Amino acid sequence: MSRKHTWWLVAAIASIALVAGFSLASRHFATSGAGMSAEEFFARTFNDLDGQPTEMARWRDRIVVVNFWATWCPPCVEEMPDLQRVHDEYANRGVTIVGLGIDNPSALKRFRDDHLLSLPLYAAGASGSELGRALGNPSGALPYTILVDRKGRIVHSRLGQIQPTELRRWLDAQIRASGR
Repeated sequence: MSRKHTWWLVAAIASIALVAGFSLASRHFATSGAGMSAEEFFARTFNDLDGQPTEMARWRDRIVVVNFWATWCPPCVEEMPDLQRVHDEYANRGVTIVGLGIDNPSALKRFRDDHLLSLPLYAAGASGSELGRALGNPSGALPYTILVDRKGRIVHSRLGQIQPTELRRWLDAQIRASGR
């Protein structure tokens, strides 16, 4: 085996070990939060990618899409430009798409800047996995997306990459239901 192939094999094994270790650690340190309400989510504060604390309550009374993602997650990376487009399309209709990064802030910020993203992105770190579990994602896998209606109820959730057409259907139905 060539030196280059050996290096790639070692990198692949290390990546798998890192993901497995993260998964085991997050399960080990997870608190029992199953059944958290969206209202409890709105009581949280996260730092934006410039380090400024932001209360999630600022999004209350809007239709809010919360997307749990990471820069090391290929489907997350693939869906992020779609989420930006949908966010731009619906921003004037009382809709906000919020990204909670399960990653380190510098990687999230670099990704945001490289991809020219302007939707609200926050650094949730490893504790974001616990939050995702509490909001209906028992596996903690990514990406995970929830839709919170204007009354603060979680009305849809999707584990795995969400397609823009599905997200638009969710949003259009909520906008019609709220009469706005």
